[in-house]
Amino acid sequence: MPTQIIVGIDGSAHAWRALDWAADYAVRHHRPLELVHASRALVEDGTLPKDALRRLVAEREDLLGEARQYMLKAHTDLDVTTRLVRTDPGGALVESSGNAALVAVGSRGLGGFEGLLFGSVGLYTAAHARCPVLVVPREAPHPAEAPAQIVVGIEDRPGESAMAGWAFEEAASRGAGILALHAVGGEFGSPRRRVMEDLELSEALAGLREHHPDVRVEQFVSDRAAGRALVEASRSAALVVVGAARRTGRIGMALGRVNHAVLHHAHCPVVVVPIDR
Repeated sequence: MPTQIIVGIDGSAHAWRALDWAADYAVRHHRPLELVHASRALVEDGTLPKDALRRLVAEREDLLGEARQYMLKAHTDLDVTTRLVRTDPGGALVESSGNAALVAVGSRGLGGFEGLLFGSVGLYTAAHARCPVLVVPREAPHPAEAPAQIVVGIEDRPGESAMAGWAFEEAASRGAGILALHAVGGEFGSPRRRVMEDLELSEALAGLREHHPDVRVEQFVSDRAAGRALVEASRSAALVVVGAARRTGRIGMALGRVNHAVLHHAHCPVVVVPIDR
């Protein structure tokens, strides 16, 4: 079973915050951490003179070394390795995801990730990774200061149990509660329908409540659009956990409008968990 935690390092403030969250996860789950820096600028294709390329490689290795020392200072017992990859960052992280338990990225990349904004590296990784992806915005608090609540979006789709299970496991490890949110976009039709939606949500969570009796669970059926409801809930959450279906016959996940909205606007880190339908 994949155990390592991968985090993309690019020198930006977003990446450093993602590193804090990745390390927190690795420590709590007793897993090794690998710091990955990738850039096409490092390819030996004659674009840069050899001396300039050597200096660039040394600079990026120093960046990884600095990040590793930062981690070891905060977590002395953490197993931390580094890897420099001469390819595009999104592709490097997706390839690494096949052998990982979690991939963490900042919501916006700079520096070694070639100045690309979110919608490129972070979005590509979230859409194509083979494992859960943690996307951390710069304004996210340090994980030790995060609220004791995890929001999980429930859409009543096949295969969601693994995604919800990931959220419950994480809540148990953090000592946090779960807010299970189901949004119906204002189309209740009648009070009876709202009651039925709430009952169906209870049934969907029954097994997880039984398996995690110490996790406090709240459930909420919102009449707002799902993206908006999750973004609003993110204001008082440590994490928002959403699912993304694997594309039939293709590598990666179909993110959809809701996940795009959450990834772009959430006030806390977002975890995108693959769903096998």
